[in-house]
Amino acid sequence: MTLSLFSCKDDPKVTPQLEQETETIPIQETDREEPLIVFKEFDWSSIPVSDTNIGVFPYLKAPEGFIIWEDGHNDVAKNGMTNYFDYNKLIMYTGTSFFNADGKKAELDFAMSDRTIEFEQYKFDQSIEHYLERIGAQLIFKGQIPREKIEHLNKEDDKTVFKYIQGDPYNSSPVKHYVLNHVNGKIIFQVWSNSARAEIGVVALESFNQTIKAPTASEMKSDIDKTGKAILNINFDTDKATLKPDGETLVAEIFTLLNENDSLKLSIEGHTDSSGNVERNKQLSMDRANTVLYTLAGKGIAINRLTAKGFGAKNPISPNDSEENKAKNRRVELVKI
Repeated sequence: MTLSLFSCKDDPKVTPQLEQETETIPIQETDREEPLIVFKEFDWSSIPVSDTNIGVFPYLKAPEGFIIWEDGHNDVAKNGMTNYFDYNKLIMYTGTSFFNADGKKAELDFAMSDRTIEFEQYKFDQSIEHYLERIGAQLIFKGQIPREKIEHLNKEDDKTVFKYIQGDPYNSSPVKHYVLNHVNGKIIFQVWSNSARAEIGVVALESFNQTIKAPTASEMKSDIDKTGKAILNINFDTDKATLKPDGETLVAEIFTLLNENDSLKLSIEGHTDSSGNVERNKQLSMDRANTVLYTLAGKGIAINRLTAKGFGAKNPISPNDSEENKAKNRRVELVKI
């Protein structure tokens, strides 16, 4: 049988008192408990560089005898991908830690070309394995991700694993995570199959390109006049309420807005994305709203014209399903009072 796959692209000491004798028993210090899941930046320096021709994204096609479904599984995918995302991620596992692989993403769902025969899992697995090996991809994990780690990933959002790990990691079928350090860029593959079907996730790693532009004072005024509020993406230091330089520039525009419209009163309302602890997000959004309020007051705006509120991730304006949408949800709203 020929298998083919084509590239398309200090506690003090305790001293108990005994009747005849006193014995000092030192207390043993216990090691700190390790966190259940750990995210670490992946060390690409250990992965050999490949210059093999891999074609164009998503860099593989269905093996002979298989098809790739379009979304909905009603027809064959015309672009060779079940789902495509300009910017999304997969969560990779190394056997000890996780890392996020962000960038252009494709999801590929496979079936037999002849739907009357059973899914040939071994043939599929061997085809994909040999192809990935040929192009220089390195297998960094094969097996089942520990269930307790999977459940912890879903602690804040019960769809995290479904969205960002390909296949069914709850299933007994193993997942396989590969990395490819190619001369044209870094790529990751997640491969999963069982006796009925198969899935592959592909991400071509790239940095997030912020496309949200900071509005001017006049644009804020226009939004407030039309909708009663202006939505701003003010940049703060990560997990802090300290303004970044471009955040300071945007707050200066808010000052101009208030200085030119002396009857305008605003509720400054902070919002976060869904990442992290719920209570922490609520406090962080309140702290950031207060930072804006007191920065404006320090510039001379009467504080009785301003209030501050923090909502955390309670009121998203986009689904928290991609870095681009999360960036939209990390915002400050100026609501007219």
